[in-house]
Amino acid sequence: MTTRYVLWQNLLRNPLRTILTAVAFALPMAIFVAAISLVSALIEMGKANERQLRLAVHHKTTIVNLLPEAVRRRVEGLDPQHQRLTAVCGMRWFGGKVPDTQNTLTSLAADPDTFPLVYSDADMTPDETAAWNRDRRACVLGFAIAERYRWKSGDRIVLVSTVPPYLQLEFYVAKVMTAKTQANYFYFRRDYLTESLKEALPGLADAASRCNIFWIKCNSAADLHSLQGEIDALFANTPDETKSEDENAFGANFTQAAGDIPGLMRAMAMVVVFVIALVAGNTMMMSFRERTRELAVFKAIGFQSRRVFFIVLAESLLLALLGSLLGVVPVSALLWFFPVRGLGFGPISALEISPFAVIGSLAMAMMIGLAAGLWPAYQAVRLRTVDALRRVA
Repeated sequence: MTTRYVLWQNLLRNPLRTILTAVAFALPMAIFVAAISLVSALIEMGKANERQLRLAVHHKTTIVNLLPEAVRRRVEGLDPQHQRLTAVCGMRWFGGKVPDTQNTLTSLAADPDTFPLVYSDADMTPDETAAWNRDRRACVLGFAIAERYRWKSGDRIVLVSTVPPYLQLEFYVAKVMTAKTQANYFYFRRDYLTESLKEALPGLADAASRCNIFWIKCNSAADLHSLQGEIDALFANTPDETKSEDENAFGANFTQAAGDIPGLMRAMAMVVVFVIALVAGNTMMMSFRERTRELAVFKAIGFQSRRVFFIVLAESLLLALLGSLLGVVPVSALLWFFPVRGLGFGPISALEISPFAVIGSLAMAMMIGLAAGLWPAYQAVRLRTVDALRRVA
């Protein structure tokens, strides 16, 4: 009688319970993989943002308060030789949406001369940069937006602003960005917006040229931190006091407005682990109680204690592995070949399975199976053959 045969017969002893236990493993593990994949995506986006060395400068009170164009010149004056900063790009929120829809795009008007420098991750070719500089209606958008609305380079599109005075502007698509960090963003030239605002709001030229934020491309991490303090000190005790943040800190302000998403995902993952542990522990204890006589017989016919221990523990591990594979493999395969697109959650445009999440989920399942089987296996070793046969019989 081989150990493999014993394990297989134990799984088939109560098929319905085995199936239900496997499903109870599978569903939480699928949720675990999705949750950890989202957290991993946020972490990867954070690392990508760190590499860009961009510093966000906005009004200290709130980003809604606009800063004058002079902020750019004064910031550039801190490093006229560009030894610490590459360029400064002013941006203003447009909040455009496609006519007859309710989906607001993350659309921003950017300084045309410095945008390609500050946003080098847009990967604009010389021809695309020339098109951007040549046509004031040029825009650059992420691939997720392009896929959602089936836009491509060269298209003419129209957006309607969601903020006063509710402008309707026409744009020419100069570039579809392929970078994941820019998947959900839409940029166009700020001089185009400024001219349109001046026409719509005559007499408010200064207000039309103001910006919500200035992005600074730094040459190194040390330069970023030094400029951060110098810029805030430069505008201290003025009507335009600033708050400077690195790109990750700036982005966290928006993600946290919707809740601590990474924290919620981690908490969900921990709840999943706890639920699976209860299911596995309960199943193994029930199985042990039902098989007390069988285990006693094994010991009576000469099975060594360590073999009995291994049989009970291996059953728990095998059940955990089968259940986790039932949940992880189909979900991973589905999201690998057909990733969920159109999330629109900050820079994340699609939920893609992380290999780390798959490996971590399987390792977690095995740890749970090990923990659930240890106590029944220990009890099987301590089982006294005569007492067990007398009690069950």
